[in-house]
Amino acid sequence: MNARILVVDDDDDVLAQVENALLRNGYSLIIARNGKTGLELALKEKPDLVVLEVSLPELDGFSVCKSLRSEGYSNPIIFLTKKISEIDAVIGLELGAQDYIRKPLHINELLARIEVNLKKSNEENLKKISVKDLEIDLEKRKVKHKGEIRELTQKEFQLLYALAKCPNKVFSRNELLTNVWGWAQYGETRTVDIHIGYLRKKFEDNPRKPTIFQTIRGVGYTFNTE
Repeated sequence: MNARILVVDDDDDVLAQVENALLRNGYSLIIARNGKTGLELALKEKPDLVVLEVSLPELDGFSVCKSLRSEGYSNPIIFLTKKISEIDAVIGLELGAQDYIRKPLHINELLARIEVNLKKSNEENLKKISVKDLEIDLEKRKVKHKGEIRELTQKEFQLLYALAKCPNKVFSRNELLTNVWGWAQYGETRTVDIHIGYLRKKFEDNPRKPTIFQTIRGVGYTFNTE
């Protein structure tokens, strides 16, 4: 799936230049011409990356960035600006931006910065999962549920990660055996059932009536987010 880029700028020449380059390089594009609309579109559409002019009508870029981060938007933000001081750069980075590009705009530089930031974001997303009230940090092997650390065995952690990284997908017991234990032997699927039971005890409000780790009768299990 092509990355979706939101570009927020009130300069029609810049927008035309950026639109042509992004579409030519396979990106999907969303455009806003003021900060208020840009903020609304970012929260609604959740693009993979935002290119954001600092000086915007209705709501400036710094305010847009601050609001996005406070609302939980975590994807990369790249600022565009004609004038930038060291103080402005520091403020922008502290507000949560990943990068700055000076105008006049050089398209090849913008494309390179977009590619680098998307790659870094994708790598970080693979290491962390946030779904429902659950946060999984693969690199640190830590799990938080409703803000509290949960202690898991190695196999419990691997099973949780396998399910949570594909929410609402139905896995057969043999798929989970292969993904988590590295083998699939018919007749040994009770191993999966037992470990699902362990996860239910640690994460479900009522393990006997699970709402997260749901059994799909005759098939297997799913991590439910609906």
